[in-house]
Amino acid sequence: MADHDGNHYLEYCITEQDTGREVLSLLRKRLHLSEKKIRSVKMDSHGIYLDDRRVTVREKVQAGQSLCVLLNDTEWREDCLIPFPMELDILYEDNDLLFLNKPADVVCHPSQGHYADSLANGVKAYFAEKQERSSIHLIGRLDKDTTGIVTIAKNSVTAQRLTEARNHHLLQKTYFALVTGCPKPEHGYITIPMSAYLDENSENKMIMHTDTENGKFAGTRYTAMQIFEGFSLCSVTLETGRMHQIRFHMAAIGCPLLGDAIYGTGKTEHLARAALHAGKLDFRHPFTGKWIQLETPLPEDMKKYLNCGRINESQKWFG
Repeated sequence: MADHDGNHYLEYCITEQDTGREVLSLLRKRLHLSEKKIRSVKMDSHGIYLDDRRVTVREKVQAGQSLCVLLNDTEWREDCLIPFPMELDILYEDNDLLFLNKPADVVCHPSQGHYADSLANGVKAYFAEKQERSSIHLIGRLDKDTTGIVTIAKNSVTAQRLTEARNHHLLQKTYFALVTGCPKPEHGYITIPMSAYLDENSENKMIMHTDTENGKFAGTRYTAMQIFEGFSLCSVTLETGRMHQIRFHMAAIGCPLLGDAIYGTGKTEHLARAALHAGKLDFRHPFTGKWIQLETPLPEDMKKYLNCGRINESQKWFG
């Protein structure tokens, strides 16, 4: 539901079982809103409606009534973002979600050296152009060099539900990587614990290393899909989301990503970056419950490398 001011609402139909309960109880038990969100809608003049009537959280409900709660964030965390118009490759969009196909050499959010030209800045300009009152909540981030699907929730409730879905593996992203050699075995699960340290030899960047004593658990599943002479195309899924996890784990088993300057040998003839692409996403919509699958093809540099590769006689394809 939306009103003339561009506000977006979550609607809930009151059941017989709910009769006599306070709105506050429904916000917590039925809609599973965080206490922070409840506080914000309580204070907003357009926060909570019962049958088109503005009510407080102490209002008692009756079966058949319609409860509407404002989804738009009342505290706009990204107000400091500078709008930066850029071409966005939109894969899917609705009132709650935005999925983009990120190119290489673009950061997801403002960082050192990229305070105004990040993907978030581009989305800010996109929302402003549409006069849309939406926030920007990145659900997982991709490295600057990594291409592929980026998930953006347009409000904190959607962000909360997507994060919970990801934690329960109901939002699963599949990556595709070009790696040196061929991993053995060709199907595998890597659980090497990881820790980060500041590497003075790499412009003081944070680098991951193996830490069996104090490192954090990290789980990576991979499959060698196509095998060429000297390299392979692998599909990879993550059980955890550590920094540089795929790049580090594949290097740790002797198959660093092609083009990876940190964990591999660096640029190749056709690859000026680590060859990693977030190409597929399966998720359950946080409000409708519908399963949605998004896919985006390999970027041109990875395609070109594949086309130049010579297929090994032992090539295999795992569907």
